[in-house]
Amino acid sequence: MVRTLFAAAVLTGAIASTGLHAETIQPVKVSRADLAGAIFQRKDAVTKDEHGYRSTDAVTYTSPDNAYQTGVYKSGPLHEEIKGPQGLPYNEFLYFLSGSVKLTSSDGSVMVVNTGEGVTLPKGWTGQFDTQGYTKLYVTYDPDEASQAKK
Repeated sequence: MVRTLFAAAVLTGAIASTGLHAETIQPVKVSRADLAGAIFQRKDAVTKDEHGYRSTDAVTYTSPDNAYQTGVYKSGPLHEEIKGPQGLPYNEFLYFLSGSVKLTSSDGSVMVVNTGEGVTLPKGWTGQFDTQGYTKLYVTYDPDEASQAKK
């Protein structure tokens, strides 16, 4: 009898804990084929044609609080000015799979980032972003989004 009650208690606990953890969090993989361009054919990839330039963004993950995001992004030729007082609205890490970008900070300093290289643009960065086209892996983090989620 004691053994039966113990088994029933264990089984009830297992069923209850399974209900609490019904969703398993899984890693998100971006395959070699995805990085070669297949990811841009996904139904959820967003293509924009704005001000004479074309881009496609394939988001691979967004955190529940919207503060952290990863993806693969492709752009054609572009000249963009990121101005103050706010500057870039989030922190961004970029790793270039193809192409390059010339970053001219508001103090006039210039940095060129080529295929196979990465760069971090801190939140608040201001300057110019010039490219003939590129494909990048990116990670963005916005601490303000994280703070708002906690409220």
